[in-house]
Amino acid sequence: MDKMSKILAPVALSLMLMACSSTANKPEHSGNPQIMALQSQAEAAYKMAKLDQAESQYLQVLQSVPNYAPAWFRLGNIYTRTGRHDAAIAAYQRCVELEPDNQKAWYNMGLVRIKQSTEILESIERRGDKDSPVGRQISALLDALNQLQREPGASTQVGMQ
Repeated sequence: MDKMSKILAPVALSLMLMACSSTANKPEHSGNPQIMALQSQAEAAYKMAKLDQAESQYLQVLQSVPNYAPAWFRLGNIYTRTGRHDAAIAAYQRCVELEPDNQKAWYNMGLVRIKQSTEILESIERRGDKDSPVGRQISALLDALNQLQREPGASTQVGMQ
């Protein structure tokens, strides 16, 4: 019996360590095949630019796995592409709350803020006095933001990140 204990103890310890290491790095949704399939379908729809379908599927994923940052990131991209900037900011914000070092989410959130600023300035430029001191400042800032968004080599396509 003592000989058997010496053989079984290391085997049992090895099995326990393997079990711990195999579960530690799995995404939160990996235990549920239905959620995994839904995530895969959402990603396929996103890549085929079926944004309504992808949005619906990502939202379903998030109902089951609310802390799944990649789904929040994709929703941010979808909302940006469909002109829902406030929703995009909220989705990217949730993504960076879950993954503070996610540079792509921070970058895309910055691009959305630039788009929002540009829209605001365009609106006031149409209504205001372009020859007033503040009108000239608005025009200059708007020109700078538009130039920034046109810089060669700069990716302003949100979602490409």
